[in-house]
Amino acid sequence: MLLAHARWCLLLLTASLSPALAQSAAPQLRGKSVTAGWTEERLQRLGGMGEFAPKSFAHTLSAYVSTEGRVFARRTVFGGGNKGRPKAGQASSVGSDGPGGQQARVSGRSLIVTTQFAGGVRLVRIEFNADFSGCTTNVVLGRENGTAIARGRSLINGAALEIKEAHVSNTSCSIQAGNAFER
Repeated sequence: MLLAHARWCLLLLTASLSPALAQSAAPQLRGKSVTAGWTEERLQRLGGMGEFAPKSFAHTLSAYVSTEGRVFARRTVFGGGNKGRPKAGQASSVGSDGPGGQQARVSGRSLIVTTQFAGGVRLVRIEFNADFSGCTTNVVLGRENGTAIARGRSLINGAALEIKEAHVSNTSCSIQAGNAFER
């Protein structure tokens, strides 16, 4: 849910990106790929035009942790297109270097991918079990205190978006050996 009091989320984001807290990727995670999925149900509109309307977007996050511990991440958003043809858009990053404020890193048994936008943040936290053979996904969407609407750009068509509410459902996660981007 897009939180009215996202100060907690922003503090968590700041702490998770702090170099002082950084840990290198566990050996059991190196050379593996992770695929996470979720659905965002949003109340949104295009660039301040018209009324807010409910929209649903499926998200897939693919990440590869190299043998050196670098994280390569790609988030893909799928939405309804014209005449029932789905449309998609992507944002990729290598570690903390990504467009649209996307950053990815490993900390302990967690893979953390954040995306910042005007007045808000998306935090995807993938938790691995003790032997790194399984995982779970948690997605938190937050707004800055006092911000009624988060603003960003659509990955699908680049249009300006205003999001009033958002809820996350249908999370999934899987892990496999090898580089998912080479398949």
